[in-house]
Amino acid sequence: MKKITAALLLLAGAMLYSQSSIFVMNNYNTNFYAVGRFFTGSKTPGNSLSMFAAPNPTPYGAYTMPSGIYHKYGSFDTSGGTGNIMDIDEWYVNDPANPANSGTYNYNDPFISSYMKPNNDWAGYIFSLKDISTGINYDSFQVGDPAIAANAGFVVNSSQIGATTGVEAEWFTISSGADMVTYFTIYP
Repeated sequence: MKKITAALLLLAGAMLYSQSSIFVMNNYNTNFYAVGRFFTGSKTPGNSLSMFAAPNPTPYGAYTMPSGIYHKYGSFDTSGGTGNIMDIDEWYVNDPANPANSGTYNYNDPFISSYMKPNNDWAGYIFSLKDISTGINYDSFQVGDPAIAANAGFVVNSSQIGATTGVEAEWFTISSGADMVTYFTIYP
């Protein structure tokens, strides 16, 4: 009985860590959009497998977090198709170890579900703040999970304060029951 229990616990743990965590983003700042590159990275050190979120639908030309927004992604393969301004309908995959895998994929492509989801996790967001009234960009941020982002070749901070705006951005992951939840927040 002990062996069965141990095997079930091991299987549950493997399933928990074999998929990307839930991702929750909040932009509490009502003065700025965040505009930049949102990306994932491999969970395995030394593996540079990564994905970049396609630009949001019109009116944005880059991955943009509007001011005052809350959004939640359950996983990479459920990130689009809802008609929400925050949908990620396509992922740009970068796989240096197997360049044939590199390219653009729909969010619900079997490759995203079967290969990228178990091997990658949310890594970071490299962005600037765009003033919603003037359109002027301020401060450059590189926020994310330092370990995961490093696997994708990026240096990020878990939190950062803009030198010009004083705006703080923070990234952290917590356990919520059986799920891991990653939060990215821009504060006022």
